Amino acid sequence: MKLDLFLQKTSNLYAENRLLKFVVLVFGIAVIVNSIFSYKALHYQKIVILPPVVDRRVVISGNDANEDYVKLFARYSMGLLENYTPISVRAQFDELLKLVAPSFYPSFESTLADLEATVKTLMITSAFYPFRITLNKKDKTITISGTKKQFTGSSIVDRGQSKTYKIGYIISNGRFFINDFKEIETK
Repeated sequence: MKLDLFLQKTSNLYAENRLLKFVVLVFGIAVIVNSIFSYKALHYQKIVILPPVVDRRVVISGNDANEDYVKLFARYSMGLLENYTPISVRAQFDELLKLVAPSFYPSFESTLADLEATVKTLMITSAFYPFRITLNKKDKTITISGTKKQFTGSSIVDRGQSKTYKIGYIISNGRFFINDFKEIETK
């Protein structure tokens, strides 16, 4: 860059030096502003997942998720817990335990171990058909109502009693965890 504004060469060099310092200062400010906006954008990012099996948009943002995401996992976890045969019960319960929060894991695992022993001893096959899933985002609970049928061999143990379950959940870093599970007595 050559500036010929002044008669003296040193004055032109000083003017050129000031112009270059100004350009460097503008670039420095632009980098700082860009860094600030990039940092803020990282906190507002959302992950949108739409696998082929899901028919609705699933949005996860930090420790929160939309209703469709929570209902999808509620339906999946109830399928693992209530739809089993004596052969598949261990694999399904192991898969379900991957969704359980660490604080709830010991008590829930012992409950599932007792249920597994009963299922294998009595050769019980179970099927659960959910018909209503209600989500309470304030309390972080899911209420699932449905019909449960149980068979042993070729005889029917339970002809389709209406059951209601309440699942407590948390979402930590975009991951769904079960932290409570209860069967609600219907009147």
